[in-house]
Amino acid sequence: MEILDLYSDDGVLIGKTIERGSKVECGNVMLSIVFIRNSEGKFLIQKTSEEKDSCYTSTGGHVVHGEDGLTTIIRELEEELGVICVPHDLIKIDLVKNPKRPCLINLFLLEKDLKIEDLILQKEEVSSVEWMDKDKILKLIDNGSFLESHGYLFKKYFA
Repeated sequence: MEILDLYSDDGVLIGKTIERGSKVECGNVMLSIVFIRNSEGKFLIQKTSEEKDSCYTSTGGHVVHGEDGLTTIIRELEEELGVICVPHDLIKIDLVKNPKRPCLINLFLLEKDLKIEDLILQKEEVSSVEWMDKDKILKLIDNGSFLESHGYLFKKYFA
């Protein structure tokens, strides 16, 4: 079971932890999400595995106990897509409070021309990936096919 640190609304550790999946009684859990944009202005969007409801999303995951947001997104990129990157490859966009849940989200941007055929997809998490333009992503968000929190962030920062 993963242990998650809890944070204040402004991203400061509050000295408490919970098991992932437990109800958050006080504070916030923290996630890290990255949108990957290529030189054509398209975004690499993944479709989650059937076990994860087959929805469209970007790469991301929970910040586990003892990690920071940057370390988390570097780990998630490697786990989910087989993409190796270093801290200076990533642009920190914001730390966002999820308006619907006790959750903070570290939002990053990776500007990189990746070849889909070179990616190593984590089959338990990701069934496929595709480069999409903004209009296609917005249609997926509007018809409910995109993970809600990721869609909210896309609309707020990239649309």
